[in-house]
Amino acid sequence: MSVQKYMGMSLTDRLAQSGSLEAFSKALREKDEATALALLINVEFTHEQASDTVKSLLLDPNSYRNFS
Repeated sequence: MSVQKYMGMSLTDRLAQSGSLEAFSKALREKDEATALALLINVEFTHEQASDTVKSLLLDPNSYRNFS
C-alpha cells in the first residue's frame, strides 16, 4: 500500500513542504513548463493533473503571483 505524503494538502502547501515553492515560482516566471510539471509530479500530482495545473497557471500570469 502506497502512503501519500501530500494527501489533503493545497498546491502551495505541497510545494512548501517539499522545499520546491521557490523553484516552482521561478519556473512559472520563466515560463519553464517542463520544470514546473516535474515539480508538481514530485509532490504527487498525476501527470494529467500537473499538466492541466501548469497550463492554467501559465495562461493567466496573475494567477501565479501567489507563488512569488
